[in-house]
Amino acid sequence: MHTDWTTTDIDDSRARELGTTLGVSPVTASLLMARGHETPESARAFLTPTLAGLRPPQRLFGMDTAVKRLVRAITEGEVIFICGDYDADGITSTALLVTFLRSAGAHVAWHLPHRVEDGYGFHASQVTDRAVPAQARVIVTVDCGSTSFEAVNAAKTCGIDVIITDHHTTGDTLPDALAVINPKQPACESGMENLAGVGVAFYLAAALRTALRDIGHWKKGGEPNLKALCDIVALGTVADIVPLTAENRILTRAGLEMINRDTRPGIASLLTAAKANKESVDSEDIAFRLAPRINAAGRMDHAQVGLDLMLAPSKAQAAPIATELCRLNSHRQETEARIFDEIVTYIEESPAMLDRKSLVLARNGWHPGVLGIVASRVVREYGKPAFVISVDERGIAKGSGRSIPGVDLYKALSATSDTLERFGGHRQAAGLQLRADRIVDFHRELESHLTETTTQEDYLTAIPADARLPLSEISPALIDELETLAPFGEGNREPLFIAEDIQVLSSTEVGRGHRRYILAAKGNPHLAKCMAIRFNHPGGPPEKRIARCLFSLRWNRWNGGKSPQMQIHDMET
Repeated sequence: MHTDWTTTDIDDSRARELGTTLGVSPVTASLLMARGHETPESARAFLTPTLAGLRPPQRLFGMDTAVKRLVRAITEGEVIFICGDYDADGITSTALLVTFLRSAGAHVAWHLPHRVEDGYGFHASQVTDRAVPAQARVIVTVDCGSTSFEAVNAAKTCGIDVIITDHHTTGDTLPDALAVINPKQPACESGMENLAGVGVAFYLAAALRTALRDIGHWKKGGEPNLKALCDIVALGTVADIVPLTAENRILTRAGLEMINRDTRPGIASLLTAAKANKESVDSEDIAFRLAPRINAAGRMDHAQVGLDLMLAPSKAQAAPIATELCRLNSHRQETEARIFDEIVTYIEESPAMLDRKSLVLARNGWHPGVLGIVASRVVREYGKPAFVISVDERGIAKGSGRSIPGVDLYKALSATSDTLERFGGHRQAAGLQLRADRIVDFHRELESHLTETTTQEDYLTAIPADARLPLSEISPALIDELETLAPFGEGNREPLFIAEDIQVLSSTEVGRGHRRYILAAKGNPHLAKCMAIRFNHPGGPPEKRIARCLFSLRWNRWNGGKSPQMQIHDMET
């Protein structure tokens, strides 16, 4: 049982002062300070994010050039070809630009790659086999393209301009595209490097809408409301696990508002098919219900299925697609579980593997669509960076890696690049391709790099709690305040609290392996009674006393009513 819980040191007097100014409890004020909002102005902006708070699109390097070219393409009737990616961020990025460009009267075509047949990124074959036959004069990549040198050169040879929109880590040299809009490129000083691919696409649409307005393009009406596109942005942003801060927080909050208005047939139908029977959809619903099903299209079939859902004009057309995505997701879950079980068995039979600083696991025929998810589970289970690799009949090995907070995966792959054919990704997640006969060399170089650059502290896992909170201080008003900190996710996790010396008044098993409690402060069984739930209880006899527990606080909404509920994440008895 995990007992390494850390708490943030916050100046209590400053928290009380900030809370008085804002009209919130000291607990909420301390949470704001822990998230970097130590002044009333910063805290208010965080608590009430609005689209007006977005930084202007022109901050993104390459935006002006891209917009000018697209304005010409729209006004002259040229075909604009969108090249996307097969994950939820790539699908939503494509859906957003296709939707916007259609509203602008543009001639637009698109292509999403197949995960196995095409692989990640923008390829020369998309130019010659897709864009050229479509008579495209401009290609816009979304969520990819920053390393697609060959494809950009192929487009130039064919007389097609390329605009790259992306958010992945770049090298010092970029493809010779007409414009590259990527907040992570060295020349971009926007400060928006945490945008997802769909966020970059949204900014392009925003800048393009303004430019078209300036030339009178919308005089006859039809100017799109950008907030109406934020549901798509929220889905892609949460799915890509980028920090829900700054622009991402603003866009996701606006997007959740649109999702709860039930305005897009595809998203509404997927919520119904996923049995998300809630009064209010939140970021957790996106992360655990919507995003996995959208991603299942690219993992188990073709990403076009997910795009078809996003572009469906009615619920009647969207409903069967949503049902298919749920079927694909179930297939994904079964495949993922089988591979993970194989890995666990293999490690149990070879326990010396756990003495290494990383895990590299490879086998012939593992489904390439679930490697990243399996790698994430391996990291959670064993607490170290992991690569899960599938080898095909040609001896080509493709894999996904996931990491722990203390290890930069992209830097690790850069240090081992002589063993790889290609790689890309972020600090915590990456993909690679190499020959099967180089896997051992790759792991050896990876171990050497980690030995030189990491310490034992980098591998220590700790659960960060925000504060100690006695049961007597839990109140409806506090839970209301906590909800104003949402949406929760990467970079803005749901607040966690520690409570100590708790008496268990009742304990009941519910569902499959879950447990519901009625708790009270020790020695005061008639005071501060709290309902609590622990999902995936580890088993054993019912607890009579809890020495301390780690929990979050939420409203339990059901049948039009709501009641305070602790969600227990860990406990010591």
